[in-house]
Amino acid sequence: MRWFFNALPYNHRVPEGSPTMLFRPSAPLINSSVLALAAALVVALAPALVATLTVAAQDAPGSAPRATIGTEPLSDRRVHYDLTAALDAETKTIDGTARIVWRNPDRVPVDELQFHLYLNAFEGPESTFMRESGGAHRGFQASSADPWGGIEITAMSLFRGDGAASDLLAALEFIRPDDGNPDDHTAIRVLLPEPVTPGDSAVVDLRFTSRLPEIVARTGWLPGPSGRPFFMVAQWFPKLGVYEIPGQRYVPEGAERGAWSTHQFHANSEFYADFGTYDVALTVPADYVVGATGVLVSGNADAAESASEPADAALPTPTKTLRYQAEDVHDFAWTASPDFLVHERTWRHVAIRLLLMPTHASQAERHLEATRISLEGLDERLGTYPYTTLTVVDGLGGANGMEYPTLITAGTFYGLPSWFRPLELVIVHEFGHQYFQGMLASNEAEEAWLDEGMNSYIETKVMDAAWPGGSVLDVAGIRISGRDFHRVSYTKNNPSRGALQTKSWEYAFGDFGKASYSKPATVMHSLEGYLGEERMEQFLKTYVAEWRFRHPTTRDLQDVAERVAGENLDWFFDQYVYGTAVLDYRIDRFSSRREADSVYVATVRVHRMHDGTFPVPVRVRFADGSTRERVWRGETAWANLTFRGPTPAVEAFIDPDDTAPLDINRLNNRRVSASERSNLFARRAQLRLTAFLQRLMYLIP
Repeated sequence: MRWFFNALPYNHRVPEGSPTMLFRPSAPLINSSVLALAAALVVALAPALVATLTVAAQDAPGSAPRATIGTEPLSDRRVHYDLTAALDAETKTIDGTARIVWRNPDRVPVDELQFHLYLNAFEGPESTFMRESGGAHRGFQASSADPWGGIEITAMSLFRGDGAASDLLAALEFIRPDDGNPDDHTAIRVLLPEPVTPGDSAVVDLRFTSRLPEIVARTGWLPGPSGRPFFMVAQWFPKLGVYEIPGQRYVPEGAERGAWSTHQFHANSEFYADFGTYDVALTVPADYVVGATGVLVSGNADAAESASEPADAALPTPTKTLRYQAEDVHDFAWTASPDFLVHERTWRHVAIRLLLMPTHASQAERHLEATRISLEGLDERLGTYPYTTLTVVDGLGGANGMEYPTLITAGTFYGLPSWFRPLELVIVHEFGHQYFQGMLASNEAEEAWLDEGMNSYIETKVMDAAWPGGSVLDVAGIRISGRDFHRVSYTKNNPSRGALQTKSWEYAFGDFGKASYSKPATVMHSLEGYLGEERMEQFLKTYVAEWRFRHPTTRDLQDVAERVAGENLDWFFDQYVYGTAVLDYRIDRFSSRREADSVYVATVRVHRMHDGTFPVPVRVRFADGSTRERVWRGETAWANLTFRGPTPAVEAFIDPDDTAPLDINRLNNRRVSASERSNLFARRAQLRLTAFLQRLMYLIP
């Protein structure tokens, strides 16, 4: 697609031969009226051409491999980005250009565009991100003398149908829709000289400079093992917000017009953008290894063996240019380092590229095996991974533990024992985002749990299947599963605070991680306990199949769950998704008496200690090994349940099969007779160890 957009006329003038040249002068020999007519036709046909020419170009003989499997677009491709980036490793800056084509999906004209400038979160201590985070994220904070970064748009124009261009720079305005912070510059709006009519496209040309910050959260630079910088380049270009049309997400079907969803960059929020296509040229030092979203269609992503720092400091550093294409994605990220060790594998239709730091060379197989397990586990549970590439990056510091389309960052440490699996957990989790965020692309700023929480649930399913019993920890007889790991994180961290359905910046301090990761994972495990494993699997597959590439909401997820369950689930979602109900059932008393010959009566006094309810079995075991069971829904705070059996009752157990892990204290769910030996002490010790390891994991990306 780059050849197509570069053939369009521009008013901007860039010296021929510029390594970052995107804006090319019009051919002087072409008659201006003919050129204007051709340009008008191109703009009129842009929506169809953006999709059609991309497919045609990539399917042509001798072309690069496709970025997605199949031949049809997977999304509606509302936007196309044609980007260039020239990285200066010394100044840690990027000189970039962009041509962005946005199609109006509404039934009315749209007179403005809105963009994210995420890098401006790191321009100074008064940005909203810095105010909310205090300059630290996941235990990382900057330590250099000049850690700041940001993005500056130096030219911006609208390409018009008559072949001319309208300057937009003067119309750029910073917006602060969430907190009104005048020092936050992470979102902008641009009023257009004429509105974009329904179905038509706006073509915007940009020139920008991005200064990469020292890595605190996800993006920027850090010194690598060789002393030269490692770069994780994410949210590095002006990126369109999402224009939501009537009937999409929470915009009412009967609304007169849609609305832009363009939130500021918050300490807890991640990203939300529309699906489209990307054509990106990256110019980097020749001896850097590169990994990026999409497929490499030209250039060498490995380090050039002949490239080295020039002996004469006055000579320019040798560079190389790589071109990537990506289809049906909502973002583009890349990484570059001279230190990466490259490992490549193939899994079915997926080319895997592992970029590993040399200090972790011995862990290559662990990374690759965890990647294989991730691909197979998600394929089985949610459907086929639709892309043809996956890059796994062993980054540095706060760059790790993050997801981008077809690229994830992992994270490990030297000497990691095989019985402790944070490396595997992070890879499985970040790959899961290729589905819940990469394909479903819910609005993470507003409904983070739909991505992080649903993904945390599926992560435990994959981990616990691959390493039964002790997927997180398995040593000296102590086994901690992924399911228990998340449950303890929720139950031991103020479980009555933080509804899942909460905007990310509105959580009280300390509640975001619990309410977006561990609590929803536990909520979904409890829903599985209610529905059964088979219906839960059907629900998940249906949800992904129906809503991939469509930006679902919590309401949409509940609708799918109810259709699969065949019943109304308001009782569950109102308590544990929209509300903050806490489930804690306890056995207050347990007794057994002889009623007649061969008939014994067991009485169990059950107690609902908080406001949460959930139907669970209460089981009584008799001395002869027989059991009796009935369901208690917790409608009243107390209830006396009676059971009859042939011998004295020796044990009473609420939810013995652990179908409701939302119960915050399972140690009070069981009582035994004096003749029975209790294992409560061992269980308490295991819970304490799980809680300690969970806190430790927060420090490991």
